[in-house]
Amino acid sequence: MARELAVSPMGQEQPLSFAEAINRTELWLRQWQAGAMDDETLAQQFAGVLTSADGRRGFFVVTLAGPSSLLDHPPAPVLAQLQRGGAVVVDLVVRNLAMGTAMALEHQRQGHGERARASLRVQRRAQALLAQLDSPAVRHRLDQLLAATEGEGADVAFLERWNYDAAQRQAIAHVVATTRRNLAQAQDP
Repeated sequence: MARELAVSPMGQEQPLSFAEAINRTELWLRQWQAGAMDDETLAQQFAGVLTSADGRRGFFVVTLAGPSSLLDHPPAPVLAQLQRGGAVVVDLVVRNLAMGTAMALEHQRQGHGERARASLRVQRRAQALLAQLDSPAVRHRLDQLLAATEGEGADVAFLERWNYDAAQRQAIAHVVATTRRNLAQAQDP
C-alpha cells in the first residue's frame, strides 16, 4: 500500500498529520465530485492517507461526517481500499458508529436538531460501510463493543473516556445489536 507522506522543512518525509489528511481528503472529494478525478484515482489517493492513524482519522472525519455522499455508496475501488485496511479500518468505523449514536442522543437532549441529524448521518454511514467490510471482523468488533456496553472487555475504557452515560450506552447497545442482526440476515438470505 502506498504511504502518503508530507515533506518536512528539512526534506524528510513524515506521515500526514490529522489536519493534512482532512484537507487532502476534502480536496480529492471535491475533484472527484466535479468529475476531475475517476474512482480508481480517488482510491489510489486514499491509499496513502489510510496508512497512518492520523490519516485514517482525517479520512473518516470527512467521509462519515461531511457532506460528500462517497460512503453512502462507495465506488468499488474505494471500497476495496477500505477493505485492505482490515481490522484497523473496521475498528475505526465501529468506534464512529458508537460516537455518532451517543452524540446524536446528546444533541437531541440539548435541542440541537442539526447537530443530531449530522451525528445520525455518521451512524447511518458507519452502519452501511460495516455491511460492506469483512463480515467476520465486523461481527467480532461489534460483539466487543456490545460487551462493553454491559461493562465487560477492553472497550469499557473507550466508553468511559468519552463519559457516555447509561442512556448513551443503551443507545449504542441498541444500534450495535441492530447492525449485528442486519449483518447476520444479509449473510443468511
